[in-house]
Amino acid sequence: MYFQQIRSATIKLKYKDVCFLIDPWLMDACSEEKGKDALEKKKFIPEPVVPLPMTVNDILKDVDYCIVTHDHADHFSVDYLPKDLPMIFQNQKDAEKGKQLGFTNTDYFKEDQMVFGSVCVKRVDGRHGDTDILAEKAGPVSGFIFSSDKEKKIYLAGDTVYCKGMEDVILKEKPDYIIVNACDARTSLGRLIMDAEDVVKTCKFAKDSIIIASHMDTVSHAHLTRKELKEYLKNTPYEKQVMIPEDGEIIEIS
Repeated sequence: MYFQQIRSATIKLKYKDVCFLIDPWLMDACSEEKGKDALEKKKFIPEPVVPLPMTVNDILKDVDYCIVTHDHADHFSVDYLPKDLPMIFQNQKDAEKGKQLGFTNTDYFKEDQMVFGSVCVKRVDGRHGDTDILAEKAGPVSGFIFSSDKEKKIYLAGDTVYCKGMEDVILKEKPDYIIVNACDARTSLGRLIMDAEDVVKTCKFAKDSIIIASHMDTVSHAHLTRKELKEYLKNTPYEKQVMIPEDGEIIEIS
């Protein structure tokens, strides 16, 4: 089993006998213009800021299912995705959008969990903003718990700030690995996802879990880089607890 950081929030997760591609943003680099919410120094840099670290064929190789945590533009685009690829969405509304975009094999979480082969995937809520106004404007987002008999349990938190909902999931599920989106993306209304302090809060609360920091160094509205997060954690008790993979890097799950 392995986790592979592709780019931004796009990851590949080979879990037991099933291979998932999550949040497929396979758009070519410098395709979209960013506006006023980008970092000043990146304000006029189109995103994705960096190219994919490998060919699309390599990314799609062996993928059984694609899971979309929510339909924001930096988590789901149609670029290079086969229209018959099994697409799993968080809810019916997002699945309908997938159909409208031409995908012919769509499904969604009608209940809180789905089973893929020997793998159980449970949907949990996230909070996409550090204020009520921002979270409501950003809309519903999902995280997912991946589990199977005698295997390590993985909690993909998705686009969320650290919140009580995360604590409830950690207490109930006791994940061995927690994947967090941690680039401190912000808008004029506030912070959308985790910053360095939220990563530390996760470490403190889930002291027996390995934390993997994803969604780094690719969007213009990010305020935290991989390098800065490494520096923030340096010489702290959490330095070895947090893994910060580069694009294309594989982490074995064992």
